[in-house]
Amino acid sequence: MFKILIVALSLCTAVVLSAPVDHVTSTTQPPVAILESSHEKHEDGSYNFSYLGEDGTHRREEAVVRNQGTENEYLEISGSYSYFDANGQEVTVTYKADDHGFVPEGGAILPQISLAAKQVSEQVPQPDLDYAKPPKV
Repeated sequence: MFKILIVALSLCTAVVLSAPVDHVTSTTQPPVAILESSHEKHEDGSYNFSYLGEDGTHRREEAVVRNQGTENEYLEISGSYSYFDANGQEVTVTYKADDHGFVPEGGAILPQISLAAKQVSEQVPQPDLDYAKPPKV
């Protein structure tokens, strides 16, 4: 399972790094003001946050603890972010990450990447290699 997550994240990184750079943006632009921001952290490890930037960009994310208190406890994370590209078009990406992997969709994510990540996440989970799991803290 961990290998699947690493492969999915590597694919996403490769896609982002292989994107053509049409122009170089200046790093001297003033910071974007945050118009709205919220965040909550819960004792069980779940959380949610969101923000809205003055330039129209926004992000939200929510995490829920699944199988709490068991050996198979994990966070199920879902979220989205959006921004405006160089042509003024809004780009929105949604994603989900759980015990089956990371699945991004939409916007700048190639449909082939989304489909491959979704197919991998829907496969019957294979047993982990026999290794000692770290102790719970």
